[in-house]
Amino acid sequence: MAGSDSESIWLYTASFPLAIIVAIIYLIPTLILTYQTLFKYRSWFFLCVLIGSVLEVGGYIGRAVSTKRVFEIPPYAVSSTLIIIAPVFVAAGNYLLIGRLIRAVLHSSRHRIFGIPARFITKTFVGFDILSFLIQASGSSIASSGEWKGNEAEIGTNVLIGGLGLQVATFVWFLSIVMRFWMITRDGIEVKSDAPRGWFRVLQAIWVSSALILVRSIYRVIEFALGIDGYPFTHEWIFYVFEALPMLPAISVFCLIHPAKYLGSKGGVDNGKRIEGETELLESD
Repeated sequence: MAGSDSESIWLYTASFPLAIIVAIIYLIPTLILTYQTLFKYRSWFFLCVLIGSVLEVGGYIGRAVSTKRVFEIPPYAVSSTLIIIAPVFVAAGNYLLIGRLIRAVLHSSRHRIFGIPARFITKTFVGFDILSFLIQASGSSIASSGEWKGNEAEIGTNVLIGGLGLQVATFVWFLSIVMRFWMITRDGIEVKSDAPRGWFRVLQAIWVSSALILVRSIYRVIEFALGIDGYPFTHEWIFYVFEALPMLPAISVFCLIHPAKYLGSKGGVDNGKRIEGETELLESD
């Protein structure tokens, strides 16, 4: 990745109009979620997904700026960072939701899935996401120290791929928990009589969002595995199809199925009390 004053940072001619269009498209679910989360339902527990959506808008605005300043590193770095971090917040929203659903829907004896208590799901998976991000940042730093060339680039890329691989493995693990939860609830025996109405719709939204985040994460692994001169890094359409396109419905699905509509403004709190074992991370009730 070039960083000199005479060489474009981009390995292709990045489209300014496309970046602007995508930013505007992302702005639509962002505004809807802002209204639903902050005003209609006042559901502060769901802020992390809204933050992720805002970061996507900022990332593509930054990308548009970078296409006009192809010799400058800061706009490119800011854009890339925001677009990489945004899915982490959306994923955190899914982690939080499944933990709440398990406790709101299942009897307390079934709150532990694959050895993880439901009240620790958010903390566990957010922790792995943070670790993954730090590994990726370290790899990127090592590679960029040698301008993505030579031995530093190889070492840094391998570290970065390791971080991305951990992210994918973590998300597969999370989806296995979601699947197990669904299997437990299929016969209805373990479902509490006072489970929130419409909780299954929230589970469907989690499935859609999480599956699309997984697709995006796998794309990122392949992108770096093929190297800086590989097809993904040198063709812009790949980025928009496998990064921008999956994350849009991963966020937008919650505009159609906002969790607070089914779980209440407190996300599972009943009569002013927290659901059993409530100690969630990334919330502000």
